[in-house]
Amino acid sequence: MMKSTSFLLALALALSASAADDKNAVDPAVAAAMQKVNATGASLMPVAADAKAYRFTALNVAKEFTDAGLDALAPIADKVASLDLARTKVTDAGLAKIAAMKGLQELHLENTAISDAGLDHLKALSSLEYLNLYNTKVTDAGIAKLAGLGKLKALYVWQSGVTKAGVAALKAKLPKAHINNGWTAEDDAKPVAVVAAAPAAETKPAAAAKPAPAAAKPAAGAKLDPEIASKAVVYRDVIAPIMAAKCVSCHGEEKKKGKLQLHTFAAIMKGGSDGETTVIPKNTKDSLMLVRANLPTDDDDHMPPSDEPQLTKEEVAIMKWWIETGASESLTVAAAKPAADVEAALATLLAKGLPKVAAPAKVEKPKPQPLTEAEKKLVAEITGKLQELNASLMPLAQDTEQLRLGVINAADKFGDKELALLAPIAKHVVWVDLARSKVTDAAADTLVQMVNLERLHLENTQFSDAGLAKLGALQKLEYLNLYGDKVTDAGISKLAAAKALKKLFVWQTGVTKNGATALEGQVPGLKVNVGLSEAEIAKLTAPPPAPPPAPAPAPAPAKKEEPKKADPKAAAAKPAAAESDVIAAAMKKYHKPDDAICKKASAGTASDAELATLLKVYQDMCAAMPPKGDKAAWVKKCQTVIGAVKKIQAKDATGVAAFKEAVNCKACHTDHKNS
Repeated sequence: MMKSTSFLLALALALSASAADDKNAVDPAVAAAMQKVNATGASLMPVAADAKAYRFTALNVAKEFTDAGLDALAPIADKVASLDLARTKVTDAGLAKIAAMKGLQELHLENTAISDAGLDHLKALSSLEYLNLYNTKVTDAGIAKLAGLGKLKALYVWQSGVTKAGVAALKAKLPKAHINNGWTAEDDAKPVAVVAAAPAAETKPAAAAKPAPAAAKPAAGAKLDPEIASKAVVYRDVIAPIMAAKCVSCHGEEKKKGKLQLHTFAAIMKGGSDGETTVIPKNTKDSLMLVRANLPTDDDDHMPPSDEPQLTKEEVAIMKWWIETGASESLTVAAAKPAADVEAALATLLAKGLPKVAAPAKVEKPKPQPLTEAEKKLVAEITGKLQELNASLMPLAQDTEQLRLGVINAADKFGDKELALLAPIAKHVVWVDLARSKVTDAAADTLVQMVNLERLHLENTQFSDAGLAKLGALQKLEYLNLYGDKVTDAGISKLAAAKALKKLFVWQTGVTKNGATALEGQVPGLKVNVGLSEAEIAKLTAPPPAPPPAPAPAPAPAKKEEPKKADPKAAAAKPAAAESDVIAAAMKKYHKPDDAICKKASAGTASDAELATLLKVYQDMCAAMPPKGDKAAWVKKCQTVIGAVKKIQAKDATGVAAFKEAVNCKACHTDHKNS
């Protein structure tokens, strides 16, 4: 059995045992099911420390998991509360085995072959609260069978055969359910009423959008230098640099999430836990690298994760072309004969010549010591306590025992006292996300004990300069997000001792550019992102200067004419102001002031009424003609912002992050605002 599987099984059994009687007896049926399930590479774990309910996922074996795999759960069917069968080979017939899981609350069936027939088996699951049917073959007739599921809170039917009419019909019978079948351009063009929707269960944790410099856009029809094209090897000089920039930090030689490494050609072709499916030469439909890159950013399987730098449209197009041409390791760009659009993107990437091929000296990180049996039991006990709070503590990846903490679902009640629960296992925690939680500067006392901490999210908390004075001791910290916190130049100066720090985000704080530059000078390789200042935002959003008055026309020769009556239709047809004035006025009123609704939406504090106002404003802007640039491009940008506002209205946990990313002043003004 693999090391990671052994650890997960030990953790699961220890967690079950911790809630049992004095003899630490585990239900024999549960123990047998765990042994059988976890030995296959799938996972069966307690949901909480009381070990009364269990969560099953086939994520690591999805490619091979069939109906037969559900047989192992039959003896404990009444104890299964969460079942993740996404991307498996489970069929409609297999769902008959789920009908016995009367306590099932959460069911993932996305990206399976399930159809309307399979939903017949779900009608009696009276405890079901969350159901994901994304990219399945279900239709309106199928979801109508779910009308008796009175506890259903969230139903996802994106990219299925379900129509708006089918959603409306089911919504009439399940008024409290949030039924999501995606947004369309048609939706974005219409105003919507604001209703308080029930929050969707198990939504993807929202992370502060990671600002990244805009990639250069390839000029239409740009041509490659023939000499470069003849020398450039597609994989070595194009694909490998993209992987290094966007993928290798999580799927490299040091870390291999999902057992996947992307730092070499051989590793890419070997694939991860799904087998040799990451890149399938000449098969872009089934190559997971492309499939996951093209998923919506709020999908759990979208890669890279939404809080990491994203692949550009041009990079995705290049990867698709590489796979279509056979995913060769040695083929040159010239020999691969790129089409015009791909050539333009390649011309941009290779505009400065071939990348340097000399690899930087490898820095070996010491491998962590494996956990002792006592430590494994302690991790299991603390995991149980955190799960009771609805927080999450789990291995960072499948091949490591190092841990990551996330409190997105417990942020409203997770504070310094709760964080202190991790003190006994602090040295094993390497990633911590405390964004929007109740932690204060006192949390630093626990955080400094996490001597192996590499990544820390503290955005939108009460953390201040006083707490930062202690974090400089974290010698392995590489990433720190302080967005929206009460920190200043004096505070971040205390981080000068954290020599491993590479990324520091201080948007909407008291940190200035001078303070950021000073710290960058003390920590080699550090990039401090301060965002746009109020003055820069004001400059970007200022209305264009009024054009000079036109010279008076020369007087025409006097000519007697009958006076003409004013044409009321013509007067009405003349706009009171240019369409671009609609945009300028909206920006001045709703973006520029200190208490602007736009800023409240970015902070997640806008009321329903304010969101409705903001939505109408953006719809009016969408209909207006921008001062310059392509109208279609303007509409596309507006629809992205509109979609983000609608997500916030629907209480979607990813809405605020989507809105922050969509409201990009500089990118929009560059294309559409007169200088």
